[in-house]
Formats: sequence, structure tokens, C-alpha cells
Amino acid sequence: MSDKAARENWERYEYARTRGHRGYVRTARRNEEYYLGGGLQWTQVDLQYLQSQKRPAYEFNEIRPAIHAALGYQIQNRMDLTLLPVGGEADQHTATIFSKTLRHVMNDNDFHPIETQVVADGLIEQRGYYELRIDFDDSMRGEVKITDLDPRDVIPDPDAKSYDPDDWGDVIITRWVTLDEIEQQYDKDKRAEVERELETVTDDDWDEGSEHEERNKFGAEDRIDSHGTLRDRGYEQLGDDIKRVRVIDRQFWKYALTEVAVFPATGDIRVVEAMDDSRKAEMEAQGAILTKRVTKRVMWVVSTPDTELFNDWSPYEHFTVVPYFPDFRRGKTRGWVDNARGPQDALNKGLSQFVHIVNSTANGGWKVEENSLTNMTIHELEEQGAQTGLVIEYRAGSTEPKKIETNQVPRGIESLIEMSQAAVKRTTMPEAMRGESGPELTGVAIQSKQYAAQQQLAIALDNLARTRRLLARRVIKLVQTFYDDYRVLRITETDPKTGQPTTVPVTINEWDEATGTMINDLTVGEYDVVVTEQPMSVTFEHSQFEQAMRLRSEAGVYIPDHWMLRYSTLADKSEIIQDTANQGQQQDPEKLAKAELLKAQARKALADVDRTDSEAVNKAIEALYSALQTAEIITMNPAAAPLADQLLRSGGFQDRDAAPIVPALPANASTTPPDTPVVEASTNPLTPANPGVGRLDGFEGGETGDSA
Repeated sequence: MSDKAARENWERYEYARTRGHRGYVRTARRNEEYYLGGGLQWTQVDLQYLQSQKRPAYEFNEIRPAIHAALGYQIQNRMDLTLLPVGGEADQHTATIFSKTLRHVMNDNDFHPIETQVVADGLIEQRGYYELRIDFDDSMRGEVKITDLDPRDVIPDPDAKSYDPDDWGDVIITRWVTLDEIEQQYDKDKRAEVERELETVTDDDWDEGSEHEERNKFGAEDRIDSHGTLRDRGYEQLGDDIKRVRVIDRQFWKYALTEVAVFPATGDIRVVEAMDDSRKAEMEAQGAILTKRVTKRVMWVVSTPDTELFNDWSPYEHFTVVPYFPDFRRGKTRGWVDNARGPQDALNKGLSQFVHIVNSTANGGWKVEENSLTNMTIHELEEQGAQTGLVIEYRAGSTEPKKIETNQVPRGIESLIEMSQAAVKRTTMPEAMRGESGPELTGVAIQSKQYAAQQQLAIALDNLARTRRLLARRVIKLVQTFYDDYRVLRITETDPKTGQPTTVPVTINEWDEATGTMINDLTVGEYDVVVTEQPMSVTFEHSQFEQAMRLRSEAGVYIPDHWMLRYSTLADKSEIIQDTANQGQQQDPEKLAKAELLKAQARKALADVDRTDSEAVNKAIEALYSALQTAEIITMNPAAAPLADQLLRSGGFQDRDAAPIVPALPANASTTPPDTPVVEASTNPLTPANPGVGRLDGFEGGETGDSA
């Protein structure tokens, strides 16, 4: 008796498989054969035909180097994740701790080779997938586990057209498992149900037809041997007498009334449906309000074709699958191999035809007079006529044997080969990115061309950054949900002075009895993830060293010596850095003297600037005082204004105000100067009155005591 949930799961799998996944699997398998090469680029039908025609089938794989060049760029492309606080109780300090925790998770999963595998799947088979779960094998408290999935085993929602799985209706992961694995992952009762299910399978059912695609594995791909191979819609038995059953692992969205915790102070909402009562009590102590609301949750159903193995709410807020699509267009995916298959076929056929023509025209034949040969027969000449050092004896008086001139290889075939090679490079990776030499003569020209060629990678790298952000956000959710207890993480960092890796303990979710607060609480707050990448130079360290040298020499940014040593590619640089630190920064006396000289010159330059500023201020004050004195004289004798104006113009004075320079005498003003005291002042225009004159007036120096 089949379970209803299992039947629904299987029907959904059949629907998704027939709505495009079956064709995708055939395409992905063929793309992989083009990438691997080694004779796999030719189909069996083509090989049999060429063999019947005694024609060669050569393969010149141009796709594999292109994929490796792109993967080399990805391998050199470092990723650094940094979190920024954006809401809730998040702050910069907690964001820094969270960033370190995120790096710890990535390092603990050895993330870089996993990413390389996912990127390779995307470039070759159009699609790559991560799987993100909590693993309890090494820790009872659970740890984030990141793995890669075979893209042929993952079936996205056939009706979706978004890059983000949150917009998909569901996702299916299909696997072949043994009965022992079912017992280990679930229980003995489930194994017994599946065994009873297998007893009802007849021989007529064991076949998926020609549309079945062999899954990748270490074993050979020959499916039929002396034992025979049996398959049906969901069962498989190989020659090892071990039965395997197809398991349908389906996750889909469903709305339901869910228990949540609302933090009024920050507005954060957390799903607490699966949390224990003690954790809920802690949240209430922190001010959270427990309530229920309709939320979008993940339902998880795992089954064989007729037996339900698991059916419950997922403990995760998202699907466990995170995709990578190098080229994505509203549900349509493409890799780098798809568009290179046509040019690669043309290249293989053109080169094979070229070799065939060369071989067939190596010996164009002979023209021989009847019965003229004396040391061999016509048949022997036919077989040995192309040998080196051949000696032909013919009868005296007969016509000399003549070799028939062969036809040349058509120019069209050579053009076809050249165009095919160029087309493969245009659709994958240009020769500059492959490290191949071109007509450039200088290193700068080569690097410039490589930089321009990186535009071919722009879309694939932009989508990779998108996938990294999706993955990082889901890791953040897992950490906030499952890393909710006190933990001490050992994080490996690089000592900035010695360059040596060092382990730094980081404590999270630690309760402080004195303040009644949680220290480094990662369970609350909202964070934005920033993905930074280092573009490829010759090597990562080389590019860092070049940038540091330019900043130090050209921009004047002071970078300590131990940092310069860190970015260098010297052998044993860690020991050099350590020796430098142990010597207490002792340096060459000549270098120290030069440093002191530079400091002295800097101090002198600053003093010169101060002195110049002071002199300018003094001159300005003198000019202002002289102007005030002149204004006072004109006020006492207005008739002198036109004369002063003329004197200033003749002296080359430049007017910086509206004319006239000196205001004219008003019409009703008196021209008779008033009786004024005599002002003792310099009448020399080169030495105008100076405020310094008389600065001691009013002081009675040299005398002491009363005047009385």
C-alpha cells in the first residue's frame, strides 16, 4: 500500500523530470564529454561510420584549456566576507565578531575547493549547486556543513524563472541509496517497508528505457554484464546483488500558523517553533514576546516511489540548495561548453579530413608501361611505391615509370580549421587569458590585453558574487538559529607583525551575570554581507606587493617594513619577519641618519612656511596702517584726493575697487584745511609711515621712582 505523500512526491518528480530536466541531463552529460575529451567528443555513430570508411577520427580538445583558464582565475580570486550592522541590536563590534565566525565556518568546511567544484559544474554543465545543512556528526550542538551537489541530481522548480531559490516553488534532490543507508539515516521500520516494496517489483518493471542517463561514479559505464542490469522507475540492481532505491528529497514552500518571537525594541521576528522551552524562556527574559503568525515556511518530504521516509517542517528558513549559474536568462541556463561544441566539432572534422587527405595523397600512384618492370610486379609497386630508397628497374627501351602528382589540400579546409579554432576561443576564453603569447612585445601590453580579456568573465564572475552573497546570507541565518548557545571558536588569523598564523579564541553568546546581558550575542540583529574579491595578477601576493610599493613610493603612505615583507614572495619570509621583530627594529645607521635628515628637512620646511606666513601678516598690517594714515590725511585735507589718485596711478597701482581709487571731494566740502596739529610722519613715498614708529612712545624708560 503506497503512502499518499510518497505518491505525491513521485508524481512531482515525474512532472519536473519530463518538463526539462531529462533533456538537461542529456545536455550536461554531453557537455562533460566535450570537456573530458579523450575520444568522447565523437559519438559512437560517427566513430563507426568513419571506421567503416577507413578514415581517422582525431580530436583536438580546445575546450578543456579554456575551462581550466577560467578555473585558474577563480582559484586565484580570493573571497573575503565582511558583515555590516543594518538593524536590530546589531552593532559594529558584534558585526566584527560575526565576520570572524563566518570565516571560521568557511575555513572549517574547506570552502575554496568546494567552490571550485561548483564553478566547474556551472561552466561545464550549466549549473552548480551547494548544499547547506547543520551537521551533528562531529558536534552534538551542530555545525554548519557546506557540500557540493551533482547538478544532474538537483531538479529546480520547472515553472520558476528566478536566480534566487526563495522565489522557486520547490526543489528536488534525487539520490540512489542502499537499504543499509536507509536504515542508518532513518530507522529499521523504514527499511522493512522499503524491502516489502521491493518484493512487489517484477522483472518487467526494471527498465527506464533509452531516456535513462547513467549517473557519474568511479565504476565503468557498461550497464549490461554477465549478471545483467535491472532498472525500473525507482529501483536499480547491479551485478553486485545490492539493490538500490531512488530517494526523492523534496523541499517546498507552505504557509502556516507558526510560533514566533517578536522583539519590540528592535522589530526582529524569529521563528521559534522548533526551539526548546529553555531557549524560548531566555528570549522572553530579553524582552521578546512569543506569539503566532502566518509565515512562509519550508516543508520537507523524503520518500521512495511508494514509501514515506520523512515528512515534517524543515528546521531551516530557506532551501538547503544554493545555485550557481554562469549564464542565466530568466530560467534559461548556459555554460561555456554549450556554445563551444559546434566550433569544436568543426575543428575535429576539419583536422581529421586534413589528415585523411594528406594520408591519401602521400602516394598518388604510378604510370607504368605494360610488362616494363623487371625487379617487381605491379602489385609490389603498389604496396612499396611510397617507401624511402625504393629502386625500380625497368626494361631497356621501355617507357620510364612516372609518379602521378598528388592534389594539394584544399585551402577551404585550412580556413575551416583556422575559423574553428578562433570560434572556440571567442566563445570561451581568449588566448590572452590562457597565457598564450601573441604579437605583443612588452609586458605592459600583454597585461593590458589580459585585463581587457577579463571582460569575457564578467557575467560568470558577477553571478558567482551573487551566489556568494546568497550563500553567506544563509550561513548567517544558520548561525543565528543554531549557534544560540555559549561557544568558544578557534579562529586562525595572521599576526600583522610576524606574518605567522595564530589561533585566536572568540567567545560568542556568553551571559554576563554582572550586567545581565549577552556578550557577543549573534542570535539577534540584522546584517548585510559585503563580498570583496581580489582580481588576479600573476599571483595574489605579487599584486599586493606591487600595490604596497606604489602606495609607499608614489602616494606617500607609510607602510611598515614587516607588512612589506608579508606581501613579498621571498623564501622564508616568515623567518625574516620574525628576525626583524626580535631585533627591535634595529636598522642600518646610514638609513637611520637619512631618516633623521629627512625629519630635519621637514621641520625646516615647516619653519619656513611659518616664517613666510608671519612676514605676509606683517606686511599686510603695515599696508593697512599706511592706508589708515593716508585716509586720515585726506579727511583733514580733501583737496589732496585727486593728487593722491594721480600719484597712485603713476606708481602702477592696480585698482581692486570701483573708480576712483581715492574718493573725490564732495561739492559742499570746504577746501580750507582745518587747524590741525603737525603730524610727524615720513613724507617719502618709499618709506611710508609704519606702525612700528613710536611703538615705544608713552614709555618712560631708564627712570625709576616718583617724579615729585
